[in-house]
Order: sequence, then C-alpha cells, then structure tokens
Amino acid sequence: MRRALAWIIVVALVLGGAYLGDNWLRGYVENRAAEAISAEFGEAAGAPSVGLGGFPFALALLTRSVPEARLTIDALPLEISGHQVELADVAARTGEIRVSDSTVDVTSLTGTATLAYADLAKIAGVPVEYSGDGRLELRYTRELFGRELTFAVSALPEMDVSEQVVRLTDPKLDLAGNNIDVGLSQAQLDAIVEPISVQLDHGLRLTSITAEEPGVRIGVDGQDLSVPVP
Repeated sequence: MRRALAWIIVVALVLGGAYLGDNWLRGYVENRAAEAISAEFGEAAGAPSVGLGGFPFALALLTRSVPEARLTIDALPLEISGHQVELADVAARTGEIRVSDSTVDVTSLTGTATLAYADLAKIAGVPVEYSGDGRLELRYTRELFGRELTFAVSALPEMDVSEQVVRLTDPKLDLAGNNIDVGLSQAQLDAIVEPISVQLDHGLRLTSITAEEPGVRIGVDGQDLSVPVP
C-alpha cells in the first residue's frame, strides 16, 4: 500500500512538473509574439496581449501549429479601399494557425475594432462625424440650382456584407441652421448619399458597423487567410 502511494506521489509530481513546464513554454511564446507585434507596429500598438491555445503546448513546436489564438491590441494600421487607416481597440480570435517558412496560414478569424471618424472620412471622401442615435453626419458640397451649397445629411449606416459597402439608409437633410430650402426630393437625396466601399486586404471583410460616440464599431472576419512571412 505504501509503495503504491509512493508511486502515485511520484507520478503526480512528474505530471505537475510537466504541466508547469508546458505553461512556462506557452507564456514564453506568447510574450515573444506580443513583443514581435510591438516591434512591428510601434508605440501605437500599446501592450498587445496574445493567448495561444492547445495542450500540451509543446506539441506546437513539433507541428508548427496551434488550434486557436486570441489577440488584443490598442491600434493596428490597415488599408481599407486604398486608404491607410488605423483600427483601435482591436480584439480578435482565430481558428488553427499553421506556420511555414514562407507563410502564416489562418483557418478563420473573427474580431472587432473601432474606426475613427477621421479615418472613415478618408474612405468616404467627405467629412464624417457622429450625429447621435447611431447615425452618421456626412457633409457634402454640391452645385444645386445654379449655386454651390454645403449641407449635412444624417443617415444610418448599414453593412452590405456581400458587396462590402456601407449603405447609408434613412438619409435626412440637415442645413446646420441655414434657412435655405434647397428643394431636394428624397430620391435626389438618396442619389447624393452614395454607399461607402470598404474593401480590405488579406481576404478579410467587414461584417457589421455601428456608429458610436468614439467612432464606428466594426466587425471583421476571414476564412483561409495566408500572410507572407517577412
């Protein structure tokens, strides 16, 4: 009985040591990944947090893959429709990640981030601000009836996932205190308020958009992504 108990204690100590060693290895790799992200994106990235799945984690060294990963980062530069912008408060989760000598391949990715209104204005090509109640305010300058007018239109953003454009629904004219009747019909207003193209790189796509006070909150996903290794 004492011998059996001794063996149980030895096995428990070995397994416990292996578990602690595996967790140390996981933490080491996670910290190195976070440091690499900081080095790539600079101070704007803040203090990135990386979480890597899989147990035992030591298998990742043999398979060069992990079943899942999580990432949070303060700021991430990205190109949308040919415009360089910066996403804030980025949180993402992936499926399996496989690393080769030339690429990092990701089976799936979902995430959320905040896009500043100044960056959305770059993409839209017109000034954009928040107008409350989940609506955007877009400011246009147009020649109407022989005179040039600047006016604001508020609209609800609605994501068209299949076309990758933000459609501006329920547009309403706001002359910002100017008592000018521009005489626009709803059809004319709809024609002025054009959709905003939001094409992303690396096979990513926008899945949702919500106007909030700090910026527009967006959802992003992607399948079978491949990123070249520098």
